[in-house]
Amino acid sequence: MFPADGQPGLPPAEVPSPVREMAASSAGSVFLFHDPCVLGTRLNVAVRAAGQAEAFAAACAVRAEIDRLDAVFNWREGTSEISRLNRAGRFAASSDLFAVVEAAERWRELSGGAVSGRLGVLLEHWRRNAAPDRGDMAVLASAIGAAEIGLNTQTRMITRPDVVRFDLDAIAKGYIVDRATEAAMGVAGVAGAMIDIGGDIRCAGEGPDGGRWRIGLPQPLSLFDNAPLAGEFELTDAAVATSGCGPRDVGAGASVRSATLDPRTGWPVTHQRSATAIAPSAMAADALATAMLVMAPANARDLVARLPGMTARVTQPDGVQRFGSAQPHWIEYTPQQPQGQGAPSLWKQGWHANITFEAPPKDMRREIAFRSPYVVIWVSDMDNKPVRTLLLIGRYKEWHEGNHIWWRQNRAKVDSYFAGRSMSTRGSGTYKVYWDGIDDAGGSVPAGKYRIHVETSRESGGHEHRVLDLDFSRPKAFEAELPINAKSGGLLVSFEKF
Repeated sequence: MFPADGQPGLPPAEVPSPVREMAASSAGSVFLFHDPCVLGTRLNVAVRAAGQAEAFAAACAVRAEIDRLDAVFNWREGTSEISRLNRAGRFAASSDLFAVVEAAERWRELSGGAVSGRLGVLLEHWRRNAAPDRGDMAVLASAIGAAEIGLNTQTRMITRPDVVRFDLDAIAKGYIVDRATEAAMGVAGVAGAMIDIGGDIRCAGEGPDGGRWRIGLPQPLSLFDNAPLAGEFELTDAAVATSGCGPRDVGAGASVRSATLDPRTGWPVTHQRSATAIAPSAMAADALATAMLVMAPANARDLVARLPGMTARVTQPDGVQRFGSAQPHWIEYTPQQPQGQGAPSLWKQGWHANITFEAPPKDMRREIAFRSPYVVIWVSDMDNKPVRTLLLIGRYKEWHEGNHIWWRQNRAKVDSYFAGRSMSTRGSGTYKVYWDGIDDAGGSVPAGKYRIHVETSRESGGHEHRVLDLDFSRPKAFEAELPINAKSGGLLVSFEKF
């Protein structure tokens, strides 16, 4: 998300964000939908359609297609098709499963083994043993890489030895995004769609900005949902995916390791690294982002050079590398310093509030009607004057009017927010944001006492507003919380130095 004028700023995290009203046209308006619990992450759907009924039909078609394919690729479910494949030496696969296995094998060859759908046994070793022997893992990785599998394109028969257990997560999510996008575009009255599952995004048809869809790239090495943007993309019929450090990483402090394994060694890739890829399909973007995360720069550059229409951006603490031809619709932001009277020393010293929002437990149910609460979290001074909006979770702009306390104070700003962020996969139902003493205008506020607001409303009725008064006057660590309740979820705030 980013300001409507395309300039860098400090907008709140939005999942999805409100969208400005579009001028009447044959393409219609943009409608937004959100589900906090899909494929272990979050779903955002933006549909440009003739009306709300057509948009809702498209969103329901998206959810139905995701649920159908979850039954194919979810190896965590014993009844899924991939689980049945992994229990059989020979298996006649559906067209969906065969297509993704075949694509995984093709990407394994293209990338010199850096991308693989064969990692089930290796990943199981890591899940059962937090500190496996590196030599043993290398031997196992070598055996998996050398194994022969059979793919019969006529009968869709897959044959595999015991050492190969398929785990297609690295590209199956992208495949599901692609099929879900097709489902949305197949609904009458739909002119365009953007589907985002956990940061893997596919855009199709007419977007709201000159026919394009505008996607923001948060600072890739940040774990927060409201991380400032490093830049933005403008896409038409294309996809973007980001892989790298994120909430799926394992451990704490200096012992954190990446959740991504190098298939050639069986060992986690370098932790502080993030890769973003643009490709014609979400499955290809998924695969390329994973390859960029694993491969050495020289090999990565050679791979992208052989892939027309694909580009990548790799971020490490010491800088950014770009691979492939320049993207004409990519805008890189220049980091900005806080404006105003100068940042108070407390914020300059690296102190900030780390805020975790947990969705109401009952809203973790899978409901096709998208009836999650509409949530806004913001900071005010002790006189309730708004300082910074941190998080918006909702479906239609109009329904945020139900959060009338926030709405009355911020309605003039709503049109400046837009949807779409490509980031590493986030967990379902949990949102992490931070506040570093910066207001909505990009200025730095004084250290002192502030109020955190959580306001929720529902389309079926019901409204709740809770506050947490906090003292950010001194450089002293503390924790505070609003306990989880059935209506508005819960909030945990920690003040820390980073």
